[in-house]
Amino acid sequence: TRVKARVVAHAISEIIEGSDEIFVMGHHNEDFDCFGASMGVAKMARQLGKPVHIVLSDMNEGIDKFAELLKGKEEYEDLFINAKESMNITAINPALFVVDTHIPHLVACPALLERVSQIIVIDHHRRSENFIQNPLLIYIEPASSSTSELVTELLMYFSDELMLSRLDATALYSGIVVDTKNFAVQTGVRTFDAAAYLRRSGADPVMVRHLFRTDYETNIALSKAKAGSELYAGGLIVATCPDTMPNIQTIAAQTADSLLRIEEVRMSLVVFQLTPSTVGISARSTGEINVQVIMESFGGGGHQNVAGAQIKGA
Repeated sequence: TRVKARVVAHAISEIIEGSDEIFVMGHHNEDFDCFGASMGVAKMARQLGKPVHIVLSDMNEGIDKFAELLKGKEEYEDLFINAKESMNITAINPALFVVDTHIPHLVACPALLERVSQIIVIDHHRRSENFIQNPLLIYIEPASSSTSELVTELLMYFSDELMLSRLDATALYSGIVVDTKNFAVQTGVRTFDAAAYLRRSGADPVMVRHLFRTDYETNIALSKAKAGSELYAGGLIVATCPDTMPNIQTIAAQTADSLLRIEEVRMSLVVFQLTPSTVGISARSTGEINVQVIMESFGGGGHQNVAGAQIKGA
């Protein structure tokens, strides 16, 4: 309920007030939802005058266009650090926000979980068995469209003086757009309330469209993957991404989404080589099959309709 969002926002405000430095990180190979939620939490910390850093993994091609937009902006200077830099913590009482995941080995910097005792988890994925140990606060809402939606609601109740910048609002808006497939799936009344709040704050849909444009090579890779797909009896369609590319994870996700639009398809699986020793799987479902449970058996996870896994040594 909205009461819960208000209570959690108040609790987070108190945690930030009592900390001397704030760190925010999402899952490895960040997407727009993860990035938008991180930007939203960072805004909370900046609102209370606390030093804040967003820890990014070494693979984040999906969000590099947005990171470029923030370069040279004084407000976002020194906001982003890599995993190595995050290990040089000198703060006596830091707090760590983990967004868009709750599985320890999937975070951008697993070692940071050991270094910080105050951990706050904000996520929209159904809780799995593998969970971050002893978090101070857990806010998990599987009914929510995205972590960006959850963070936007928290921002609404965080402070009356809080004013989102155009870039902060656009980052959160892009996270909602990605995870709802342009407001087509997992979208509730509160999703549109959050989107309306972000538009009022200056979120730019034209900029979002620019961020989601793909280059010629990506489109060719998408076409190859779809052309080589195989449809099985019962509504399962399987495809492989033939080439290893910098943004292969995004291509696989887009392929899985588009294959689901084929008549009689109930579930799509796209397999791709993430690194020379790691295979990725992107899984999608129309709702009849729970792909999260299937991906959990491969060590991954996600949502009932949208999930994925990474298999090392394969």
